[in-house]
Formats: sequence, C-alpha cells, structure tokens
Amino acid sequence: MFPKFLISLAMYSVMVGVVGDMVTKVVPDPYMDEIFHIPQAQKYCAGNFTSWDPKITTLPGLYLFSVGLLEPAHKLSSALGLEISKEQLCSTANLRSINLVMAIINAVLLHTLTSHIHGMKENYSEVLGIWSSFNTSLLPVLFMFTFLYYTDPVSTAMVLLTYCLHLSGQDWLAAFAGFLSVLCRQTNIVWVFLAAGETAGELVISEVRVHQARTKHPPTLSLTMGGQLWELGVGLVDLARYPWRIMRILGLVVVSCGGYLLVGVAFLAFVHLNQGIVVGDRSAHTATVHLVQLGYFAAFFTGLTLPFAVKNIRDFFAFVKNNYGRLLIVVMVMAMAIQFNTMAHPYLLADNRHYTFYIWRKVFMRHWLIKFLLIPVYIFGFFHICKCLVKSDIVFKLVLPFCVVLSLVPQLLLEFRYFILPYILIRAQIKPTCWKSLAIETAMMVCVNVATLYLFLYKPFHWEQEPESLQRFMW
Repeated sequence: MFPKFLISLAMYSVMVGVVGDMVTKVVPDPYMDEIFHIPQAQKYCAGNFTSWDPKITTLPGLYLFSVGLLEPAHKLSSALGLEISKEQLCSTANLRSINLVMAIINAVLLHTLTSHIHGMKENYSEVLGIWSSFNTSLLPVLFMFTFLYYTDPVSTAMVLLTYCLHLSGQDWLAAFAGFLSVLCRQTNIVWVFLAAGETAGELVISEVRVHQARTKHPPTLSLTMGGQLWELGVGLVDLARYPWRIMRILGLVVVSCGGYLLVGVAFLAFVHLNQGIVVGDRSAHTATVHLVQLGYFAAFFTGLTLPFAVKNIRDFFAFVKNNYGRLLIVVMVMAMAIQFNTMAHPYLLADNRHYTFYIWRKVFMRHWLIKFLLIPVYIFGFFHICKCLVKSDIVFKLVLPFCVVLSLVPQLLLEFRYFILPYILIRAQIKPTCWKSLAIETAMMVCVNVATLYLFLYKPFHWEQEPESLQRFMW
C-alpha cells in the first residue's frame, strides 16, 4: 500500500506546486501579514538576528526554519557556480515555497497520524486512510495559507510531528518537536500539554490497572466512560494506601514526561521574562474569557465534517428526547453565555478582507435573535464532536477538551485559523470506513478551496483610503 501513498503524495505535491506558482504570479508582492513576516525573514537571511518588527507577535520559528532550509540551498548553488544573492534567495516566492514544503510534510504527518490511530483497528482500509488524510490536508483555512508566508503551515507541521512522535512512544523527541512548535507559535504549548497529559495519564492508568488486577478490586472493568472513570478513581484511592507505589508512579511520570516538563519550565520562564505570552505589539492580542468561541468552533467543525455529521442526526434526536430536561438547562446556560459573553474584536468589525467580517455582519448582526437561534446548531455540533471521540482513548477524551478550551476561550478575535489544530485532532478520530462520505467531503473541500482561491486571486477590490493598493478576500 505504501506506493499508493507515494503516488497520492506526488499528485498532491504537483497540485500544491501549480497553485503556489499561480498565487505568486497573480500576487507577487507581500500581502496582508506578509508585509511583516517577509521583511523579518529577509533580515534573518542577511544574518541580522537582532532587529525585530514590533508588529510581529509570534516567536521567530518561521524565520529560523526558512533560513535553515534556504541557506543550504544557497551554499549548494554557490558550489555549483550559480551566483544567487541573499536578496534573491529570500525573495517572496522562495519564502512562500517554504510553506509549500510544509504542506507536503503535513500531508505525510496526517497520514502517519491516521495510521497510528486507526491502523490496527479491525477492517481498516489503507486506501480509505490515505484518502481521509488528504481530505484533512485540504482543510480550506490551512490550505489557503499554504500559498502565503504565514506561520500556520509550519506551526501545524511541528504540532503534528510532536503528536505523531508521542504516539510512537518517542516522548523526548516529541518534547523537542513541541519546543520547535512553541517557537513557531506560543499557544502551541497547549498541544505540548496534550502530549504530556496523554503520556502521564496512560502511565497512571496502566499502573492502576496492574494494581486492580493484583488486588481484584474492582473485580470487573466497565466499558462505559463513566464506569471507567469511577473504577480508576477507586483504584487511585486504593493505591493511595501505599505511599511507596504512589512515589514510584510519580517517578515514572517524571522520567517519561521529563522533556515536556523542560519545555513547560522554559515556557514559564519566557512568560515571566517577557511579562506575557505575546511578543511585540500586544494591543490587539489581550487574553480574555470568550466562551462563545467553543460554539463557533463546534459549528465550524460540523460544517466541514457534514458528511459524517448527518449520520448522527437520528442519534441526536433520540438524545434530545431522552435528555429534554437537562438540555433545557444547557440551552439556558448557553443563552446566558451568548447574551453576556459575545464579543467582537475591532478587527472583526473593521476589516472587510476577511470572510468573518461578512459572517458577522450578514448573519450575527442581521437580527439580535440570530445568535440565540444558533444554539441548536452549537448543541448538535458538540454532540457530533462527542460522537467522533466516542471510540478514542479515555485519556484523550479527558485531556483534549481541556486543551481545546485553553486554546480557544482566551481568544477575543473570531479567527478560523485558531480552529485548525482542534479540527485536525478531532477529525483524525473519525475512522475512514465509508467511501461515499469521503467523496462528499472531498467535493466539499475542493469546492470551497476553488471558490476562496478564485475570490482571492481574481476578485480584488480597492479601499478608498488606499486607491493604489489591491485588497483581496481571504479567511
């Protein structure tokens, strides 16, 4: 089956290269955030590592990766007698090509992730697994920024590498990859915590299971999540009677998670010295408590996994019927959160180059009731996510929601790029078994990507205050 993946990867690489060339030809100059990223990378290419644009709010991982990849190419070209200046080496096109490479790496990592999660399961199809992985690589938000010099592709690659190494049992290497991911984007510390939490949790559960088997208390292991949690709790309480065993477990956790602990300590030291997570201009990136972001993500995830979500509609209606009273309480709590916790970042209200601007203006601001009428969509979205996770490992089901909350709730701005990693990690839990669902998903992803790239490339517009510059629609 390996040649099938290589053939698929080659086709995907050609497609990415063709689209990347098209984007660079139509939009040759730095656009949007590239006006900050590209000059900063060019300073690094020139050997200037002390100058920093205060408008940049992330650590310099993207620029370090760029120099690390382009500098060997420059030395090789010089050895071959080709005279290429540093300016030519770190041109806009060449810097954008870094993310084309990262897109291919992401496709490989997504296939690796799918194989790790589902490869040993009964009736797993390698062909459907490959198909599912490439569908995920076509996630519209990530796909568009593949062709621009943004942090998202390299940031995603480092997090996926971290998680794949963790699933392979290479936790110290995973911690190093996690450190690199934080260099690309500070908030990736959340996904380092996910790997660490899974490592520690699985080790503790293993020790509790051994203790339960030894003492035969409890005598049976429940298959439900609630039952498993109860029995694990009982096992931990029983273990607490043996302090030396608790110390042994703690020692094992420290050894297994030592790399993650070092990354965490380094991150805390950075936050202390920097007096915050954000570097550079912090005015537009203040942390808050924005609970409604979870609803937005649930709707986003459900919309992009619609071929799988429709299969859960019947179960959802049965769930509503059996839990009507509890759901009324949930609806009331969500209504209060929406009423008192709906926030709009100034960028969301002012920048008409982003699709979120139009979603907010044309949907949420059309009538004050709209935001409340979306509550059933959010609830179904949460239900669908839970169904996607139902066969996942218990530690993953416990730690992932916590990480998603840490990743999304502090964000004031409604920005779909924040949803990329939560989407990928949950989407990867869906076992690829139905070719029809995958085909519909492919059609959806391709249609959205074609439409958004067409608008970006061929439907520019002008701002009155900047008549000489073209503005373009994007995520």
